[in-house]
Amino acid sequence: MYIFPRWPFFPESPYWLVRNGRTVEAKKALRRVYGFKDDTFYDVEVRRMENEVRIATNVQGTAEEPKQIFMGIDLSAEFECLRGTNRKRTLTAIFAASGQQMIGATFVIGYATYFLELIGVKDYFDASVVLYIVMLLSSVAAFPLTEILGRRTLIVWPQFALCFMLLVIGIMGCVPDQTKASWAIVVFIYLWAIIFQFSIGATGFVLASEIATMRLRGATQGLITISNAIWGLIMQFTIPYMINPDAGNLGGKVGFIFFATGIIAAIGGWILYPETKVEHKFFSLKQFYRLTIFFQGASFERLDELYMLKVAPRHFKKMIVSAGSAVEDGNLKC
Repeated sequence: MYIFPRWPFFPESPYWLVRNGRTVEAKKALRRVYGFKDDTFYDVEVRRMENEVRIATNVQGTAEEPKQIFMGIDLSAEFECLRGTNRKRTLTAIFAASGQQMIGATFVIGYATYFLELIGVKDYFDASVVLYIVMLLSSVAAFPLTEILGRRTLIVWPQFALCFMLLVIGIMGCVPDQTKASWAIVVFIYLWAIIFQFSIGATGFVLASEIATMRLRGATQGLITISNAIWGLIMQFTIPYMINPDAGNLGGKVGFIFFATGIIAAIGGWILYPETKVEHKFFSLKQFYRLTIFFQGASFERLDELYMLKVAPRHFKKMIVSAGSAVEDGNLKC
């Protein structure tokens, strides 16, 4: 409701404009995004995007498949997301976003207040307010950590820690004295919330947005939105049955449910999630600028190549760092 009146004022995607040869409009869109006056910056940025588009087109080729029309809507891009190497990338992007639901996001974020009341926490409303404040602060911490630690590091291993906490919550739900066990459950819910928010809660969407090919990024994001909507429907329908006293009345044992789905998400993440952050050593400002420009121009290409070569995603970081070292040693000597 609040976003709808603002839609006409959203800038068009600069990458989409560059891909369609509308560089002047791309500069205007960038100016609206960044907001400062420096024509040189926007010229360099558009040239960088043009170079990325050119390289991505050379690596990926152009889509010349027959159009897939359904009810008058062109779904060619969506079908292409499910073919060849794009299938794995699409699955990874969907998994990175859907993993949030599988590991209990809807349960904690949507039903924490009610759940705390059910397990006998006296000041359940105050406890839930503090919980949401803690989650907000953890989300803020994710901004620098995403660039410092990287995407895969910040998602994969914390997911296993989240699963462990869910298992402990489930075990606490089996303790006969629920008055004492409830406090342990609250503590582990807080720990879960902190780790979730600075890991897959915030970083999952970052990784999901970087996985798709440049040309199919919009279609992939659409599929992510659809899959999240389906997960949301499932969770909103089933969680009340799990915890309501007149239904499942699982209490803390609901942790076992999300432990089971969460461990699938954690193992799947270990297999599927690549590291898309590039790490380098810099020895001078000049080298920093030149190497940054190089990798901004080649990062999408490198990701495309690694997927086409069928390199295991968990080895992407090593391959990208090796490429960065080669460039630093060979091309950027002063």
